[in-house]
Amino acid sequence: MKYNIKYLFCVSLASLALVSCNDFLDEKPSSELTDGNLGIDNNNTDSLKYTTAAQAEQLVAGAYNDFGSEFWQLDWYIMNDAQADNAYAGEPNDQRMQIDEFRITPTNQNVSRDWAYLYKHIAKTNAILTWVPRITDSALSDQRRKEILGEASVMRALCYFNLVRIYDHVPLITEDIPEITTENIDQIYPLLYPAQTSKDSVYTQILKDLDYAIANVPDYSGDNKFKITKAVTNLILAQVYATKDGVDNTDWAKVKQYAEAVVNDSRYGLLDNFDDLFTIGETAPDKVLPSVDLKYENSKESLFEVNYTSWSALGNWGAQMFYGVDWKKFNTPSQDLYKAFNNEGDVVRRDASIRFGDVTGLWADKYWPSNAYPFCNKLRSQEKGNIILFRLPEAILLLADAENELGNTSKAKELLNRVRTRAQLPNTTANSKDDIRLAIEKENRLEFAFEGKRFFDLKRRGRFIQVMRACGDHQKEYATRLNDNRLLWPIPQSEMDQNVNLIQNKGY
Repeated sequence: MKYNIKYLFCVSLASLALVSCNDFLDEKPSSELTDGNLGIDNNNTDSLKYTTAAQAEQLVAGAYNDFGSEFWQLDWYIMNDAQADNAYAGEPNDQRMQIDEFRITPTNQNVSRDWAYLYKHIAKTNAILTWVPRITDSALSDQRRKEILGEASVMRALCYFNLVRIYDHVPLITEDIPEITTENIDQIYPLLYPAQTSKDSVYTQILKDLDYAIANVPDYSGDNKFKITKAVTNLILAQVYATKDGVDNTDWAKVKQYAEAVVNDSRYGLLDNFDDLFTIGETAPDKVLPSVDLKYENSKESLFEVNYTSWSALGNWGAQMFYGVDWKKFNTPSQDLYKAFNNEGDVVRRDASIRFGDVTGLWADKYWPSNAYPFCNKLRSQEKGNIILFRLPEAILLLADAENELGNTSKAKELLNRVRTRAQLPNTTANSKDDIRLAIEKENRLEFAFEGKRFFDLKRRGRFIQVMRACGDHQKEYATRLNDNRLLWPIPQSEMDQNVNLIQNKGY
């Protein structure tokens, strides 16, 4: 049952003022925020919600902390690895099995909570973008103000980029929403319960935010990679242009422009040893996750990584979701992925990505023997171990894609081989544009297994259904349920029940 939330607001507020509910319901609402309905008196600083440089820094720090949410520590990997051919659901919970088996419903927990996590993060960035421009504290320099606004703009753009890839057309909210009252209900109601915006309009806002950011975020952050800089902003811009118009209409010149800006920045580079990206500073006991820093945190290869420090501040609990023997963990590596590593002779990345253990007597599995059961191996430390969300090879391989599509096959192969060489693999044998395209696709899979990239990568290439139906294990049976509608998740039923303006995605 859908509820008219605006009507309920009218009823609940009716005793507070002599205002007609019919007027509220009949009058066309305005979504424009003014100083008046924000409660701001420009002649009275007490009316400002935030007034100091310290508060501005607290706001942006709070927004950064959302990169430690369940979305980024768990659901990102379920969505992109278990939903694709890299992993099975693992832990036998129907909510996650729905994702693995392509039978997801609007009441699925991940569907609703991921929507909520992303909009919560957006709300934090909207507060920054609404209020920080109004702070007059002299301790907030003009440069720092612009940096903060740029960093918030990237976070908002990334949230909407994820939302539009997951749900397609979604509500577009770009302002901090004040507390609702009888005086401002016509202005605030459509902000609280808006209709969806077209995918093109969402992408327009994403690019607007990123264009502002690229001119204002810090150029470089040294050994603090938990900081949005021009490099990660350029990478996200390249990803957006590679995705937004579909595989047949991609503006490859734009993809090249932004990916090349990252690749040509000499302050970033590949580590010599692939495994060093994930190794910890000590030898851990068998079947135990230590609480230690990674050995090479904030390396030259990292473009953006979440800095986990402690349970009391920001702790990495996500690693526990993928490794341990206290319960069957999420994202069991697939037979298909293991075969892909072996078929390529890719021992370096296989062993960095997958570890085996003996779980005899602990649980059974239909696809792997108990005495050689696989776990994801890239998150090796709980509590203090950083998680890299974006790293240089993404830009290298995206630039290879662009060069290949623009007809520069030799350059594309050179870039592809740069990544393969670090993995101790020979140069690619692909020569034609079509073969190089598939070689880059495969390289992305082997390079970024269990880093939350696979589903979105195949989807932007227009090949997710084809790849899943050709899968080398039982996952191809689930893929018979796939169609174009299933490339999107449903709008959460909980949101549909609250907001009469939302329209469910086709097929749900």
